[in-house]
Amino acid sequence: MAIILFSGAADTGRAPMAAALLRRLLEKRPHDRDWVVESCGVLGHDGAVAEVEARDTMVHMGLDIAEHHARSLNDELAARAALIITLDRGTALVVRARFPAAAARTYSLGELAGRARDIPDPFRMQIGAWMTYAREIEGMLQAALPRIVELTPAIDDGLTKDGGRRTKDDRSSATEDAEITASESQAVAGSADSAGERADAAGRIAQLLQIAAQMPGVIDWAAARARIEADLTLISAAPHSPGDLIAAYAGLLRAALALLPAGPSAGQVAALQRAASRLSQPIGQAELNELSGQIATLPSLK
Repeated sequence: MAIILFSGAADTGRAPMAAALLRRLLEKRPHDRDWVVESCGVLGHDGAVAEVEARDTMVHMGLDIAEHHARSLNDELAARAALIITLDRGTALVVRARFPAAAARTYSLGELAGRARDIPDPFRMQIGAWMTYAREIEGMLQAALPRIVELTPAIDDGLTKDGGRRTKDDRSSATEDAEITASESQAVAGSADSAGERADAAGRIAQLLQIAAQMPGVIDWAAARARIEADLTLISAAPHSPGDLIAAYAGLLRAALALLPAGPSAGQVAALQRAASRLSQPIGQAELNELSGQIATLPSLK
């Protein structure tokens, strides 16, 4: 059985839409295997239904996700999945950091489609944006389908027939592959930007957030967010050491930015300031876990 798992932020929008769209594409292929396509999230919205815009968008595209309920990616789901597909590179970084044994089986949709493109999170956008991004997801899935089919059988050989966990030896091999991949990525990233450039970028983010906190009616938040995201990209490429999880941490901050409205509240800006204050420092698993837990409450902060 070939289990394909989509992962988004909250599993209430992009991920269930992508899963439904891929299921339809796979139904048109010869049934050479038992395809199972599911979704999950990394922000802990377990039990939440799909966003109404996501449901309406799927209805317009001839699909039904009304029965969908969000769930969080966990060790069991990660171990069972033959392939984990994220809707953006930031989420891919988070998944690889949290579940290193699944890192070699985790790709962003853009990677599989051969495009340097992440699907934006349309949370709180108008239905037109949801429709646009859903069609783009479908197009990218069509482009990625040969790669998905190519990857799935080889990866799935290590799964039990009922989709259970791999054996200890299989998981050890996957972990070794993940460690090699992470090491190579960090070596390349470390040569791209210096520690000084990382500190400068972190300083710019801190300054922007301070202005946003002190003069919320003055700052252009859309422009500020674009600047922050650009600096987060630079920071991601400058780990202090092989064990520095800054890339995953910056990915979580991007996910947090995507959850914010056009004019974030004082509490939301303050939460971003606290998280951003660590950007110039080495990031460990504890800091990553703490930020992950805080993101779930970010939309409700006043």
